[in-house]
Amino acid sequence: MDANLKILGEYRNFLKNQKNLSDKTILNYLADCDRFFKYLGSAYITDLAHIDVRVMREYLASLYEAGYARSTIARHLACLRSLFKYLYQCRIVETNPLLLLHAPKKVRRLPQFLYRQEVEQLLEQARPTQTQPDSRLLEIRNLAVLELFYSSGLRIGEAVQINIGDIDLEMRSLIIKGKGRKERMAPIGRQAAGAIGSYLSQARPALVGSPPDRSDPLFVNWRGKRLSTRGLYEIIMKYLRGLGVARNLTPHVLRHTFATHLLEGGADLRSVQELLGHARMSSTQIYTHVSGERIKKVYEAAHPRAFGK
Repeated sequence: MDANLKILGEYRNFLKNQKNLSDKTILNYLADCDRFFKYLGSAYITDLAHIDVRVMREYLASLYEAGYARSTIARHLACLRSLFKYLYQCRIVETNPLLLLHAPKKVRRLPQFLYRQEVEQLLEQARPTQTQPDSRLLEIRNLAVLELFYSSGLRIGEAVQINIGDIDLEMRSLIIKGKGRKERMAPIGRQAAGAIGSYLSQARPALVGSPPDRSDPLFVNWRGKRLSTRGLYEIIMKYLRGLGVARNLTPHVLRHTFATHLLEGGADLRSVQELLGHARMSSTQIYTHVSGERIKKVYEAAHPRAFGK
């Protein structure tokens, strides 16, 4: 097992320095690898060179028996593919047992999204109403958060990293540090820019108590410190719960809503892919569930035998 710990340590350095993955992604990879090594220990397999397709199939079967979802098993398999590719390149193993192993088919679920009237209700909830200064400052911040999420399709992990220098309200643009530390430029809607401008001029100076520097965080908590992932999650969930809808909503619904409404408005899939920061088109294609109303309008406008023609 000491040898496996050494391999995991070297693999971690490879993921960080060569693959340039985020710390959170690396932790997820290592957790999956650690589970695999523990399985090997329970099966009395001490030499990685003895791992073949049969062993891998038995491991995947153990995940099924443990009740893991298909998506989770597919993630485990993707992690192990990366690990064994690394082991093969380093000549720690002579063959890669995963080359002939197929991932379980994922169940493709349509993403949850908000209807336009629900977005309006969500933002209306967040409009500052408090007369107490401290509460009003946080409400101004919260409205800026919601407007920016809906305007730019952010992930929570991206939003917490935004610094003052990443945002340009005059040009209405934002630099987003996405997955794999890849940067992309995103536009900011006029209303979102107005809400952020109000936050920067009214709320943030009072919360922080000092002039901002370009490297300072954009969104801060009541103590003037960078908002955490958990803190941002709870802010958004507060207003999503306020909608009172039966659907199971999470903050990621705002990203889904951003993409869905762009497509409903006529945006092409490639542009939406760029705005979301997806590396593969297949990740974006799930948003092609545009409303029936839009499909009917496109049909009526384009087909020579459409209704009324």
